[in-house]
Amino acid sequence: MNRRLLELASLFELSQLLNESLELSRVLNNLLLIPMGRMMISRGAILLHRDGAYRVVMSKGLPPSLRQGSFSLDHFPDTPLCFPPSSQTTETFPAPLIEFARKARLKVAIPFRSNNRNLGMLMFGSKLDGSEFGEEELDYLNSLANIAATTINNALQLEEIRQINRQLDRKIQALETLFDVGQGLSATLDAGQILKLLTYTLMGQMMVTRHAILLQNGENREFPHCKGFEAPALKEVADCLGNTAVPLRAVRPTDLADSRTAARLQQQGVEVLIPIHQQERLMGYVFVGPKASGEPYDAGDLEFLTTLVSQAAISLENARLFQETLEKQRMEEELHLARTIQKQLFPRELPALPGYELFGYNRPSHQVGGDYYDVIPITPRQVAVAIGDVSGKGVPASLLMANLQSALRVMMAGTVPLTEVVQRLNRLIHQNTSMDKFITFFIGILDTERHTFQYVNAGHNPPYRVSDNGEIYPLEAGGLLLGVVPEAEYQSETISLAPGEVIFAYTDGVNEALNAQGEEFGDERLKQLLQKLVGHSVEAMSTRLLEAIDAFVGEEFQADDITLLALRRVGDDAPARGRGE
Repeated sequence: MNRRLLELASLFELSQLLNESLELSRVLNNLLLIPMGRMMISRGAILLHRDGAYRVVMSKGLPPSLRQGSFSLDHFPDTPLCFPPSSQTTETFPAPLIEFARKARLKVAIPFRSNNRNLGMLMFGSKLDGSEFGEEELDYLNSLANIAATTINNALQLEEIRQINRQLDRKIQALETLFDVGQGLSATLDAGQILKLLTYTLMGQMMVTRHAILLQNGENREFPHCKGFEAPALKEVADCLGNTAVPLRAVRPTDLADSRTAARLQQQGVEVLIPIHQQERLMGYVFVGPKASGEPYDAGDLEFLTTLVSQAAISLENARLFQETLEKQRMEEELHLARTIQKQLFPRELPALPGYELFGYNRPSHQVGGDYYDVIPITPRQVAVAIGDVSGKGVPASLLMANLQSALRVMMAGTVPLTEVVQRLNRLIHQNTSMDKFITFFIGILDTERHTFQYVNAGHNPPYRVSDNGEIYPLEAGGLLLGVVPEAEYQSETISLAPGEVIFAYTDGVNEALNAQGEEFGDERLKQLLQKLVGHSVEAMSTRLLEAIDAFVGEEFQADDITLLALRRVGDDAPARGRGE
């Protein structure tokens, strides 16, 4: 009687402990470890019924291969089971359960359920003293499981509620993103900007690094954007899409009726295919690779991608109609005005610096572009060099460049630290532009007496520091691009320049220059060429690079500007040289 009272008191204490929290992990931890400690049990596991199978959710002492084990049962036991079963009871024991218990060396299984719902089971191994489990001990464990079942059921329901809340939060976030993107898309009629905003949303919301956009007009198909995929191979797969039924929404390759096309998409790493529809006209496809997190795409992701691409399709169609109806004279006047503004932004002459060479160059892809570079004398021995790439084209981009230049020159006239200058520029750009406007920006201060170079990189292609022995180092210290996050912080780095060392800055029109096969000029070609040209003047290096790009792209039209800005320490006795184009 006294032992029974002690067991009841113990169960009462345990029930209080289990009911202290509805955190599932804490409840399961107490349920597993407390009886193991009190009964000196060597190993144990808790299995919960999830997704049609019984899965190990917590264990102690199990081999690593079984800690994530799972199996299915045709019928759920009603009473505690002991292993191995006797010959008379083997047929009543579920075979998968017997096999799991054998591999895990578990001796008893205690099922628990709540409201006629099979929740799972407690399983324990041998006791340390080697004795068998008695009937009273099994009754104790069974009572404990029954007491815990209600708490576990409540914890599971709480977890489901939290999961629903997370899904709702995610849905709200997706709707807010779609609303913001819709505003950005409605604010522009530039197809390039629409596609750029689409790709930035894919990267930001879905956290993907591999994505491509295929646009088609009749038999003409092109990839205005392709990152992480091989455009020629993907184009071959796209040709096969004409032989299969066009999906109406975002789908996984395995959902396509044509298994051959699905296999080729999977081979290229495509995980989601989104058609670009405008009314009944197919405008193209968006190809999306895996998430950076490794998580699979769920139904909510597919719905988001369908809506996002539908918004972009409407904006692309509006942009096309706008371009078709825009008067030629008005466009020419706008481009002429923008080019006039842009020319005024670039320095007419670069300062001559003792012991250094300077060279700057800009080639717009159209009459007007979004690239920018500047050289600003600060003191007799200090000069600031800057390069940037403004999103967009035409008058808006030129005006934004003008604002950036004037603000930068005013700020550099004082004694404000370089990081603070960039932070102020970031806040200024964010306050005075819409969400689809941003700037990649790099600025550095050269001290010609100390031969130091302090710089901040705000999301720009990292310039290269090229030593006289051909070693190349990217200049990456800084922070986010300008105009995105108003309170972004930036870091600077200061390096010392030895004689012969070069700082070579450029915009993405260099490394992203495309040839007729859709292949990019690329960072590796650029670095190899810079290494090959060690010892040449920065003007000669830049000229050779431009010749190499022209030879690479041939007659292919380039959609982005090319801008170069380079400096080189040539020695204290060398004549000062500076040239800009």
